[in-house]
Amino acid sequence: MSMPTEDDLDALPEGELLTLPEGSIPPGWLTGFFARRAAMIHQQDSNELALELSGDSSLHLMIFRDMDPNEKRRRKEEEDRRRSLAEAELQDYRERSDRLLARIEQEQLVVEKRRKEIEDNALKLHDGRRVYVDGNQYRDEQGRVLEGRDRDEADSLRSTKPDASTWRQKTEIDDRYEELKRLKQKVLDDRERAERGGQDLNAAGDRLSAYEKEFQNNLERTRTEIAAKAPADLAASYNTDYMAAYGDEYTISTVPAFTKAADGQTAAESKNTETENPQAQNAPRPVGQIAPKI
Repeated sequence: MSMPTEDDLDALPEGELLTLPEGSIPPGWLTGFFARRAAMIHQQDSNELALELSGDSSLHLMIFRDMDPNEKRRRKEEEDRRRSLAEAELQDYRERSDRLLARIEQEQLVVEKRRKEIEDNALKLHDGRRVYVDGNQYRDEQGRVLEGRDRDEADSLRSTKPDASTWRQKTEIDDRYEELKRLKQKVLDDRERAERGGQDLNAAGDRLSAYEKEFQNNLERTRTEIAAKAPADLAASYNTDYMAAYGDEYTISTVPAFTKAADGQTAAESKNTETENPQAQNAPRPVGQIAPKI
């Protein structure tokens, strides 16, 4: 094979020139050969760099992957998607906690009214102290057992008021009110932490579901106890308060655990209502048949 001439080198395509063995180049032409090949390589690198920076090349020979515009765009879209999802989850958490807090506050009003009814129905001594029946004895508002003339006075008062409030009624309604206060504070504390960030919203949502279920269970328990133990007029009053408090104001939570607890009763009530005539629908219902809408 004959040695290439200078004209031959100038006429060689870039691809062949770049792969030409150095031993095939006459010593006098090495400087020109290397200069031309370096210029070609530089141009190729520049072209590849421009392609990669524009996102038109996926080779990543000149830049790191995280400098690729397509990769930057993908990461930004992913960050935007995660941020949007997190904002939506937080908004859903806010709305659910708002609904639960509103329901707790409504229940506090109902319970407070019931507390006042129990207080008003208590025996009242001549000095203004309220007294509650506890079996065959009497207790004042601090739980102290009455003795002597105080007990005799309470006995006399009870003879004219046999349905006077009992100590058990007072303690149960007081406990219910404290339960609501504690539950409300737990919801507020969790919400504050969620608003500050740095908390797993899934875990916060699970706790909120537990609070919703706790509220619903306690609500049903309280209504059942009132229906079973309260005098008819107080039970009817309590039932009316629920209708006024819950009416159609709230919608069922989308939380599966909570919805599951409420769906069965709501569906049954809806079916019964649809089959009733207008007079039956408007008639007073016994306590325990009306479920507050969530």
